[in-house]
Amino acid sequence: VDDNLGYAKLVNYAKTMRSTYGADNVTLVDAGDAVQGKAMGTLTDGEYLVDIMNECGYDFAIPGNHEFDYGMAQFNTLVARANAKYLSCNFTDLRTGNLMFDAYAMREYGTGADTKKVAFLGICTPESLTKSSPAHFQEGGTYRYGFCEDDSGAKLYDAVQRAVDQARADGADYVVALGHLGVDEQSSPWTSTEVIANTTGIDVLIDGHSHSTFAKTEKNQAGEDVLVAQTGT
Repeated sequence: VDDNLGYAKLVNYAKTMRSTYGADNVTLVDAGDAVQGKAMGTLTDGEYLVDIMNECGYDFAIPGNHEFDYGMAQFNTLVARANAKYLSCNFTDLRTGNLMFDAYAMREYGTGADTKKVAFLGICTPESLTKSSPAHFQEGGTYRYGFCEDDSGAKLYDAVQRAVDQARADGADYVVALGHLGVDEQSSPWTSTEVIANTTGIDVLIDGHSHSTFAKTEKNQAGEDVLVAQTGT
């Protein structure tokens, strides 16, 4: 709430950017774990943090593993409370095989011949199953929810590639992935580095999960540069 940039400074920064470039040209996104970690979140099961995010004017968000810490019923309450649209290409209802959220959402920037379509695409870490309470994803001891997890990472890579391909077919000029993946070795085979290395079509990946701070380029499966950035906690 008040460390690092802080929400008070963030909302001022966002207002400045919207005033400078026009509100339609500024998109505010969150890469997960927004509702846990401070007393304000713990004492309200994340609700006050969602309220603050609404005041900031977030456009898109994805679930990090800590979004599930209060249980699935409260997770659904938080999503309903949020003005931001939640995205994920791999958070799945195992009973139906359907995604819990849209894999991506499209935004247009510019006008006329200069108009560009940007797809914002969500990717959740399969570590959510173990780094939150496994019971939150089960009913009667059977898993009801999954994240395209397997030991090789192939299921996650395939889910990401399908979503990217769909976004491109939908007319996306650029694909910006919002990933709660991280770069820690313990998160393999689901790190942001591995997802990029095993897919094509992502231009930028805004990462979370490992609490790192960096901006760098990684090579995708076709040897093309993908910008990857993470802002810390």
